[in-house]
Amino acid sequence: MLRLSAAFTTLLAAIVVFLSLSANGIAAENLPSPGEPKQPRLAYLTESATSTLRVWLASANGSEAKLLGPGQQPLLAPDGQLVAASLFGTTPGPDEHGPAIGLYAASGAPVVDYLKLEEGIATPLAWSQDSTYLAVYVQSTRTAGAAAASSLDVIDTQTGTVTTIAKGALYGVSFAHDGSDRLAFGLSHSQSFAGGVNLYTSEPTGAGLHRLTSDGRSLNPVWGPRYIAYDRERSRRLSPEYQIWLAAPSGGAPVRRVTHIPVNSLAQGLVPLAFSADGDRLLAQFEGQDQGDAYAVNLVTGRARAITVHGRTVLGAGISASGGTLLIEENALFGPPSGARIATIPFAGGRSHVIVAHGSQGSWNR
Repeated sequence: MLRLSAAFTTLLAAIVVFLSLSANGIAAENLPSPGEPKQPRLAYLTESATSTLRVWLASANGSEAKLLGPGQQPLLAPDGQLVAASLFGTTPGPDEHGPAIGLYAASGAPVVDYLKLEEGIATPLAWSQDSTYLAVYVQSTRTAGAAAASSLDVIDTQTGTVTTIAKGALYGVSFAHDGSDRLAFGLSHSQSFAGGVNLYTSEPTGAGLHRLTSDGRSLNPVWGPRYIAYDRERSRRLSPEYQIWLAAPSGGAPVRRVTHIPVNSLAQGLVPLAFSADGDRLLAQFEGQDQGDAYAVNLVTGRARAITVHGRTVLGAGISASGGTLLIEENALFGPPSGARIATIPFAGGRSHVIVAHGSQGSWNR
């Protein structure tokens, strides 16, 4: 397993690159100011066999939908004012070019673009609680040295700057719940688990980089109100096994293991997705070969329960602040997004309620 030296950790903290990239020359002043009232909303994706990838924004119940523009992997800001989307796959022709990330404003202001598709595929992964910072994984498309060329970048939506926090293969990123804008992320310098992956925290500027784990098998962090939920990998012959653990944001030994579910040889196990506001409930996803099953995890009791609709598994997309409601996707694992449905379902189980009849990749701030 990989062990990072103190010198290399210092080097990571020094990799702070500010880029003022706006592919269409649109200024960041078009974006809303932080602190505006929260608007409960839902962002999602549609596409059919003949149409392009399109991002939509609606009320949290799916009503009043409006088209924002091309993109995929939409990610709604906590205040509901911005939707970040990857622009990969939206350029006609065989060669990808142009901006890699688009920020759509709910107000209808012109889109603000960042990064370049020629440099890699950029995926928005997490917003800070104040909706100012956006964490993006820029994955190099080079066949050689792809991990070394890939990076975790943070976009400051108020200044238009992009900061490279660290170079390497990213395994999850999440911002703190306390409004400090700190972030936690899993990082490896190898595309394989043999290289090892550990958890780190830093400021959104890249300052104060701190390694939380040194076991070479910690990844997929989600920062909650009290703890960071994450996966600890157990090596196996065919695939690694994940179970969810809790760690203190300050580091040190893990607080405790949460889940103890069986994981067969073709599956990886549970990946944490999102906390409720009180930190007692967690939405997770059971990952495996051709498999993605939503799980409701009670962190008080340690019980992890699969979410099903009419006996069929669903994908997890979000959890309400109260923890009482989950956002799920039905029929979303295979086929075009427009063949799927976005629905809500009680955390405790029960009947689902479809809010988007033809869409997937839902992201909300309820």
